[in-house]
Amino acid sequence: FVIWLMVVFISGISFAGYILMKWLGEKGIVLGGILGGIVSSTATTTSFAQRSKREKMYGSLALGVILANGVMFVRILLEVFVLNRELFLPILFPMLILMLITAVFSFFLWRKSRNVKGKIQLGSPFTLGPALKFGVIFAVILGLVKLADVYLSSQGVYLVSFISGFADVDAITVSLSQLSQSGLSLDIAKNGILIATLTNIAAKGGIAYWFGRKEFGRIVLWFFVALIIVGIGLLWF
Repeated sequence: FVIWLMVVFISGISFAGYILMKWLGEKGIVLGGILGGIVSSTATTTSFAQRSKREKMYGSLALGVILANGVMFVRILLEVFVLNRELFLPILFPMLILMLITAVFSFFLWRKSRNVKGKIQLGSPFTLGPALKFGVIFAVILGLVKLADVYLSSQGVYLVSFISGFADVDAITVSLSQLSQSGLSLDIAKNGILIATLTNIAAKGGIAYWFGRKEFGRIVLWFFVALIIVGIGLLWF
């Protein structure tokens, strides 16, 4: 029951982003990045990286990726707030810091690219595949985190968080939010979510660098490296 409830919850967030994008008419790369981040920041990164090789507006496309990644922080906070209010306050501070850094850097990029138009291509929100994939990932991570907590303590949870972050942040966020209501330490859950977030940022930085134009990749990668360094520091607070 819980697994399917979470599938509906996460799919609902993505569907809301898709509706907003269609309703607002995909007015620009900046808006496309923000709304694309609601649907999938990884998909947005991949799409914009591929476009950067065909189009010269690499600065605007990099801004779209950075904003999409910033929206990921909002998604995480929303998921935790809905699922576990006790965990929300511990995770709020590090996410706000990462959001603030993203906002400041984005402002300077935005001043150079605010008049650039573009759109992001997203698949249909009615496909069943992504929902089933999330359900499987969520169920597996839920089991792995529980086993890791019992047999390997916090180090095991952190290892699962690190690995799962390469594929998906939503699944580990939902899993830790659920398990921290039934025995898992709030501090371990917070750090696990943050580790998965930083891993996911690193993965998207790699996508931008390897699949995008060199200038585009450098902007995204160096900013993401800075975010990861700050995030590692936040693990100690």
